[in-house]
Order: sequence, then C-alpha cells, then structure tokens
Amino acid sequence: MNLAKWCITNNRTSLVLFLLIAVSGVMTFFSIPKSEDPDFTIRTGVISTVFPGASPQRVEELVTDKLEERIREIDGVKTVKSQSMTGLSIIEVEFEDSIMDMQPYWQKLRNKVDDAAPDLPEEARTPQVDDEFGDVYGIVIALTGDGFSYRELKDAADDMRDELLKIKGVGKVERWGVQDERIFVDFTNSRMAAAGVSPFVLAQMIDRQNTLQPSGSSMVGPERIVIEPTGEFKGVQDIYSLSIRPPGRRTSVRLADVADISRGFSDPPSTMARYNGKQCLMLAVSMADGGNITELGQRVAERLEGLKANMYVGLDTSLVVFQPDYVNKAISDFMINLIESFAFVVVIILLFAGLRTGVIAGSLVPMAMLGCIALMPYLGVGLQRISIASLIISLGILVDNGVVVSEAILVRLAAGEDRLKAATEAVGELWMPLLAASLTTIFAFLPIPLATTHPVGEFCESLFIVVTLTLACSWGLSMSMVPMMCYYLLKPKLTVQTFSSRLYRGYRGLLLWSLRHRTVFVCGILLCCAASGWAFQFVPKMFFPPNERAQFTIDFWQPYGTDITATQRRVERLEKVLLADEGVTGVGVFVGHGGPRWYLPLNLEQRNDNLATFVVNTTSIEAVDPVIRRTRQALEKGFPDAEYSLNKLMNGPPVGAKLQIRLSGPDIKTLYALRDQIAPIVEGQEGVTRVWDDWGQWTKKMIVHVDQDKAREAGLSSFDVAVSLQAAMSGLPASNYREGDTIIPILLRNDEGFRNHLDKIDSLNVYSYDTGASVPLSQVASTRLDWQPSDIRRRDQGRTMTIKADVADGYFALSILNRVRPAVQKLMAGGDWPLGYNVEYGGEFEESAEAQEAINANMPLAMGLLVLVLIFQFNSLRRPLIILLTLPPMFIGISTGMLATNSPFGFMPMLGMISLLGIIVNNAIMLIDRIEIQRGRGLALADAIVLSSMERARPIIMTATTTIIGMVPLSLQGGEMWRPMANLIMSGLTVATVLTLVLCPVLYSFFFRQRFKDYVWDQRIVERGSDLHVDPAAE
Repeated sequence: MNLAKWCITNNRTSLVLFLLIAVSGVMTFFSIPKSEDPDFTIRTGVISTVFPGASPQRVEELVTDKLEERIREIDGVKTVKSQSMTGLSIIEVEFEDSIMDMQPYWQKLRNKVDDAAPDLPEEARTPQVDDEFGDVYGIVIALTGDGFSYRELKDAADDMRDELLKIKGVGKVERWGVQDERIFVDFTNSRMAAAGVSPFVLAQMIDRQNTLQPSGSSMVGPERIVIEPTGEFKGVQDIYSLSIRPPGRRTSVRLADVADISRGFSDPPSTMARYNGKQCLMLAVSMADGGNITELGQRVAERLEGLKANMYVGLDTSLVVFQPDYVNKAISDFMINLIESFAFVVVIILLFAGLRTGVIAGSLVPMAMLGCIALMPYLGVGLQRISIASLIISLGILVDNGVVVSEAILVRLAAGEDRLKAATEAVGELWMPLLAASLTTIFAFLPIPLATTHPVGEFCESLFIVVTLTLACSWGLSMSMVPMMCYYLLKPKLTVQTFSSRLYRGYRGLLLWSLRHRTVFVCGILLCCAASGWAFQFVPKMFFPPNERAQFTIDFWQPYGTDITATQRRVERLEKVLLADEGVTGVGVFVGHGGPRWYLPLNLEQRNDNLATFVVNTTSIEAVDPVIRRTRQALEKGFPDAEYSLNKLMNGPPVGAKLQIRLSGPDIKTLYALRDQIAPIVEGQEGVTRVWDDWGQWTKKMIVHVDQDKAREAGLSSFDVAVSLQAAMSGLPASNYREGDTIIPILLRNDEGFRNHLDKIDSLNVYSYDTGASVPLSQVASTRLDWQPSDIRRRDQGRTMTIKADVADGYFALSILNRVRPAVQKLMAGGDWPLGYNVEYGGEFEESAEAQEAINANMPLAMGLLVLVLIFQFNSLRRPLIILLTLPPMFIGISTGMLATNSPFGFMPMLGMISLLGIIVNNAIMLIDRIEIQRGRGLALADAIVLSSMERARPIIMTATTTIIGMVPLSLQGGEMWRPMANLIMSGLTVATVLTLVLCPVLYSFFFRQRFKDYVWDQRIVERGSDLHVDPAAE
C-alpha cells in the first residue's frame, strides 16, 4: 500500500491522525518522567562485618578472606574489593553489567554470606549485606536546632521522616548522622573490688534479670494458657534499682551502688553530620520507582513549608541537595538548545528550498520529534540529558527525508504530472532508499545498547532508542504527511535548473578535475587520512567530562587512626574556611562516612573514622573552579598532614579518581616500598595537584604480651585478659533494654578517667571469668607500642594498593597517564622489581578501555547489518564498498577540528562520530541511488555521474548545513558534556560533505572503470535528462 495515496484520498482521517500525533507528543512532554541523567543500575553490594578490637591483618585473615572465598563461588561476580580495618571488614561485590534482574543474585550473595558465617570467629558479629548501595537519594535535608539537645533533634527528625514518607512518590527516607543510644554502666576498679564482683559476673546478672525467656504453657480445661514471667526492664529506673548479690556475699546491693548508670549515645559516635558549621541530622529522600523527580520535589518543598510552621522556634531545615532544581535547569537548558537548533534548521531549509518547500520539510522536524516523545514512555525512556541531546543529534538526519521527498514531488509536478500521481510515484521511488538510509544510521548506533558488559551501554541506551524512534517517525511522516502537504501546497513553475550558477560551475570544475586526476586525488586523500590518524594521537582524551552543577565534593582524610571526634574538630576548621568564601552558599558534611548516594555517578567512600565528605554548594557553575582553587590553597597551608580530594561531579558511570595505578602483591611492606617508588613519578607530572593512596600510613597499636606462666599461676587465661581489656576500654555488652520497638544496648565499661589513658593500662584489673579474682595487668603481661597497616585493601582476593591523583583543570588524566606509563614500565623492567607484583591502571583509563571494548565487540554485527542493508538496496557488492570507503576521510575533519578547538575525545564525541558516520552513509546512498536512476533513464555513465552529483549537491549541502548549524547551540552552550561532540560533528561533517560530493563519484568511476581523461561537459545533458528541474527560488 502506498501511504501517500492513502493519506491524500483519506485526507480528513489523515489530518486527524497527524493532529493526534502532535497532541499526544505535547501531552506526553508535560507528563513524561524527567531526570537530570538516565538511570543505570549500580550492581554493587556491600558486606560489613564488625570484629571488635581485631587488627587489620586479623580481620583480613579471619573475616575478609573467609567471606571472599564463598562470594567468589557465585556466578556473575565481576570484581570483589575489600577493606580490612581495625575491627571492621567491608567487602564490595560488583556483579557483571549484563545482569538485568539483580534480585536472584542478591539472594545468592546473602546465602553465601550465611554459609561463611560459621567459619568466622565467635567474636565477630553477623555480617550485614547491603544490596541497596546503588539507591539514589536526590533530596537531602539538614535539620539543625540551636539550643536543642541531640535527643530533641532526633525526635524532630523522626517526626519529619514519618511525614515525608507519607508524600506520594517518596520511596525511602534515611537518616544520616544518627548516633545509636546506649545505657552505660561505668565502674571503677576500687568499687568493683569493694563489692567483690567482676565485670563478667555483673554482666551476667544484668542479662539474667532482663529476661524474655519463654516459660511454657499449661492446659486448663479446653484452653492452653501461656505462662509469661516478668523481669524484663520496663524503664531505666529498673536498671538503677537492680538488686545484685555478689558471689560469697549474704547481702545484696543495688547496681547503682556499684556503678554509675547513665543513658547517652555511642561514644565515640560511629558517624556524624553537619551543615553550615552546626551539628545536624540529615534526611535523605529517594524517589519511588516510576516517579517524576520534578513533581516529587514540588511536593516535598510544599510539605517542608507546612512542617516549618509547626516547628519549635530554633529548629530549621535546609536543603543540602535538591535534585529537582538541577533537573529543571538541565531540561530547560536543553530544551532551549533544542528550540534554537530547530529554529536554525528551519531558517536554513527556507534559504535553500524556498518558502513552500521549506515549510513542508520544516514541519517534518517538530512532528517527528513529537511522535518520538509520544512513544518514549512506552520504551521506558524519559526526558533527560541523553534523550534530549539525541533529539538534537537527529535534527540534521531527519530533515533530509522531507527535503528529498518534497523536491522529488516538486520536480514531477513541474514535469506536468498529475498531483496524485506525482506524490504517489515519488514516494514509490524513494521509500526504499530513504528506509535504507535510516536503517544504516540506526544500525550504526546499535553497538551502544548491545554493550551490556559495561554500564555505559545502559547509560546511553536511550540515545539509540530516541534516534531510532525519531528516524522511524521521520521516515513514516515523509511517506505520508509530506506528500499530502505537497499535494495541497506546492505550486511549481516550469523554471529549468541548469546548474549554471557560479557555485555549481565551481563544484563541477572541482569534480571534473578530480575525476580526470583520480589517482592523484585518491592518493592525496590517503595521505591526508594518514596525517589525520597521526595527528589524532595529540587530541586529548577524556572518558566523561564534569557535570554542570554548582556543586563539588571534598573527601577529607585525617591520618589513619585518628578518632572521629578529632576528625570533627578538623572538619570545623575547614568549614570556617569554606563558609567564609564568597562563592559558597552552603556546606554539608558527613563525618565518618561518604554519606548517601545523592548523585547516581558518585563513587562513595566507605565508613572510616578519619574520613569526612563535604558537599559544597556554590553560587553558580562558574564559581566552582575558583572556589576549588582557593580551597586547595587553604588545605595546602592549613592542613599539611591531611589527605584530600576535591572533585567536581562527573557524568557517566562512577570512576572515582581519574588517575589510578594499582599495585598488587602478597607482602605489605613490599607494596609500600613500590608505592614510594611510583608515587613520586606521578607527583612530578605537570597537571597533577595531589597524590595519595588508599592504604594510608602505618598506625600505632598497643601489644599486650601475656606471660602464660604467670597468668596460669594467677588463675587467669588469655580470654580473661582480652575480655577485661575490652570491658575497661571499649565496653562489654551486658544486655539490651527494649523501649517500644527500639533496642538499646547496655554497655559495661570502665570510667572516663581510665578508658582514654594508656599510661594507666598496667594498673588495670584483670578478672578471672571462673573465680572473679583479679590482679593488675602488670603482674601477668607486658605492654609495648607497635605499628600496623591501617587499611588493607584487596581486589579479587589479592592485596592491592591504589595510587590515586587529582588532575588540575585544563589537564587530562589519560594524557598524564601516557607520560607516567613509560617510566613505570622502565621501573618494572629493571632488575630490582620483585617477582609476583603487578601494575594495573584504573580510573578513566580502565573505564574508557572497557567501554570501548564493550562497544567494539558489537561493531562487527552493526557493520554487518549496515552492509546487508546496502547490498539489499543496490543488489551489488561494489556500490556498498564505495559507500564504506567514503567513511575514513571523515577523520581528516575530526582530527583538525578537535585539535583546533582543544576538545577532548571521549565517549560522547565517539557517539557523535557514529552519528557522523550515519549522515555520510545517508548522503552516499542518495548520491549513488541517483546515479543508478539516471543510468536507468539512458544517460551515459560519465554523464550520469556528473549530473547526479550536481543534482544531489544541494540536498547534501543542505543536510550538512542544517546539522552543523543545529550543533551550534550545543557547541556554545552545551558545556563540557556536549561541546566536544558538537565540535566533532561540525568539523567532521564540513570536510566529509565536500569529500562525499567528490570522493564518492571518483570511487564510483574507479569501480565501474569509467575514464574522464577526454570527457567534456555538455550543458544539453541536463535537458536530455528525463526530469525537468525546478528552481525552488522561483516559486
């Protein structure tokens, strides 16, 4: 069925259908989910295991290694990374990116962790599996309260959390900076001795009194009555008044007479949160699946305003992160770019094609885009950075369809054909070439969604979907709406296009010279291609550029072993520096942790007492770089012993530090020695601002050497010594107090005057678990300070130390790494490099290589399908080969343009290169198809080549011009994300268009053995053609 004929004969039905497409697109635009960036899955789970008091090496051997062995048995595990710190094991399990349904794998992970649990030490607590590590909390609210106690602040945060959870579209609300409550039972050696009780016995007495032990049931007639004894603590007062009878004593004493009892919060706290220099609690809000972040933001903002009216005076809420604002700005900016691009495209079409043809061809652009937008939600695509840019990328490609069809109909009308026949036969002639051109472009983008082995495939999947939908809509409307509009609007005049203008004469002269000297011309093109390939090595490389947010983060590390309260004091100093900066509007801090994932591509740091992560909001995106420079200077001067990393938010999948060098091997000291050799090489590179590693320096530990003979004489064991030390220093868990649904641990510990004074450790009483007798520690053990690694990192079960570096603005990590690698390879080739130690490169280098590999793996399939379409279209092998040979010269423009504009080549420019490939193939298809048409009408081969080239020159130049002009807004206003891609398309297409109009005819003459040595152009060839050519300017 001919779509054009059906639409014209059923014009009212067609009009309604086209109106429905437009209305559906407009309505969908306002209701479609909107986000800043496309979603992609973080396939990483985190297993945390507490092993109180154990050194990093013991944690590694007894906990981390046991868990890793089990985890590695799971199919689909990509990478296992771990940290073994004092008293804590953290394992990150990353699964293969090709896995779509993660739930079965999370269950497998839990099962394997449960299987490993019996192999862990008794002292280790149950491993906790977090499979929500990738959840994004796009709204983060800070709750501060001048003059309010922490307990009052926590109660207010709990109430606010309950209110936020009631909002439609809210998925979860997590609290950050919460300190766990404790009931402390503080004792002294003298009071314990006077009471004749040991910490062990005291803990047992507290736990046995606070019982929930089931006591059975009894049959009474037909009923069974459950027996439930009392005894559980109903209030803190019950703990105070607990009566205890020490062994061997006849009288009882109250617990309050033996120890000081208080209710408070964990000391030291595990994590803290601050905002603008004040202690606070953070509430992180995530969106429910399928929600609209802009609508959610509006509802949350309204609810917060309502809550403020009922708050106590002094309580205040502040927005640390509010993603809806950034989404609205991103959508607004890109829509402006899209409208500007569309306006430029329409102007170019009107200039080239005239008013009527311009209106017809130009109307195809908004209709195709509205049709695409109407279909996007059904394929799971919303409006976000990638999908909107895809619409802009498609502009130049889809315009060509409308121009070609309207011109073909215009020519037939000028030849005197009936309107209906002109429309239907033009569509019948062009539907296959235009479909082939659209399919080749679609297949060129096919490797992107098929790149399932890397997150970038999922991140950019919407680009393929949107381009496909846009081109499909463009082709469908070109076969229906465009001929229908031509039927009613075109009014041709019989003005013959003679191709005699100065531009045509210049082009024909260049073409004929190239055809006559084709060997010289082709050799020149080959030399230019070789030169551009050589020059491309000087183009800077970058995986993904920074995001255009007025925010940045600071990862701020104190020396390993620093207590979290000391870290907080340093944080307070840095806060003052930041808040005094005129470019800073707010500073949120997560102390002891990297905080929630408030931005999807964040590379979060795990829990550590010496860590603080700052979220710094600035007045504008332009203020970010100056504030970072001033902050770096302040850090260098005021915090010489701290490590820090100042990071702009990055686009694309998480990378972490841009420059990373991984050292792996078995011995800890050797790894440190190798680090000391390689780190100075990195530090010496221009553009490197900071170098650090993820192991840190060695930290102190106290070794208590138990004299086993003396201990046995005193009736003590190593267990007695260890538990007595724990009770005295960190606290011994005694029982749990239940208050509603809250469980509060009861902790038995020595008093404040003893706990934090190592000089008194020798006088610590060591109690026998069996007898309760005690002796000073100095009688059974000796103490000394020693050194240990602070943080043992592993990767795939091998010890791995990562050297990381920050890179200054204007420099590129991949370029710096290219200078570092030869020096490292030279070091490894030397005779002093130890056996069994390897070097790998991570960061941008690894991610970029993996992304390229994932896409390149599917390139043969895409190219195979593209070639099949060309073969099917032409039923030939030579013609598709000609088209493919027109592609390499595009690198002449790419290298020149990228170097001239100092644009880095990364993943997004690579997508632009694929788009450029599609445009060039489209042009070549239409040019060769026109040659075949003219040959079929009886023209000689030489005449057909020259005439068809001139006939296709204007549409090809118009398509190129509309695409290039459409890229101008992205080049000027698209930021670092889109500027390099736009520059690549503009420069590449400029050169490629000229070469397509000359190289393609030259190659055609080569393959079909047509010589032009004695060829002379005859103007009468135009008149001898089967068509009369109309100049649209004469309309």
